[in-house]
Amino acid sequence: MTARRMIAVTLVAAGIVVAGCSVTALNPEQEEEAYFLRVAQAEAPWLGAIKRFDRTLSASYSTRTAFLVAMRDVGLGEGAEESLEAARTLSPPDSLVADHERWLTFRKAVGELAPELAAASVGVDVPMVLTARRSLGEAEAEFLLSIGRDFCIHLAAVNPAEDCPPDESLPGGEYGAAAYEALREYAIRVGPLFLTSGDLDPGERTLYLAAVQPEIEALLRDTGERLSRLTPPGDFVSDHQALLSYFDDQYAIAVAITGANVVGDDPMILELYARSSRLFDALQETLSDAVRPIVAPAF
Repeated sequence: MTARRMIAVTLVAAGIVVAGCSVTALNPEQEEEAYFLRVAQAEAPWLGAIKRFDRTLSASYSTRTAFLVAMRDVGLGEGAEESLEAARTLSPPDSLVADHERWLTFRKAVGELAPELAAASVGVDVPMVLTARRSLGEAEAEFLLSIGRDFCIHLAAVNPAEDCPPDESLPGGEYGAAAYEALREYAIRVGPLFLTSGDLDPGERTLYLAAVQPEIEALLRDTGERLSRLTPPGDFVSDHQALLSYFDDQYAIAVAITGANVVGDDPMILELYARSSRLFDALQETLSDAVRPIVAPAF
């Protein structure tokens, strides 16, 4: 986009009218550009707040009081409210009305969940903070899986482009599209389940794992089964088999982690996490360059 075009889009997006100057009506493409510019501006306060929150949550502190002091500076509720109010002022082009409504629904959900998350933080209840953060991640997952590619791509500053539906350049035909979607949904849904804190004590960690492990197991099992129902073209047979083996093995590890958590075997849990990480690294080395666009959402 040229500098002149960017200025024009910014002025229109901001609702600026210069007295005595005629403004040429925007074509549909320009209307979408102006709208998406304002969407990005509306998302910015929340994006900054949730990034600060996640950094604060994952750090380790000498005391729970230090954790509380750090959380007070995050401004999570303020970021959610500011983004929601900005979103409510926007009017989408006709082509984006449905996704705009989904976005508003998501922003309202964030507006309801953020105070709960902030309250748990103030109460220095780390397990409750993690539970509330997971709920927030689940709301985001539902939103991302409901919107079209154009809207999703323009939120790439918030979410990686691999969170979005594929474009027509994806290889593998029907297989490529189906495998990509299976892996995209897996990655989006499993991400919030791995959010954790550096300061969980052993009892808290046991309870938290007990809450998330059944969901992790189900996602690994269901994604593996979903992939197993696909028939890859000849060029992707070996990659496909590697994916099936990976999900089978990771599911077995997840089940073992659940069992170790039940008996409080922390050393075994750590070993199993290390084994899971090695599996991930091994798959990265095994997959061909040709299949990379298909597996990009998860690997």
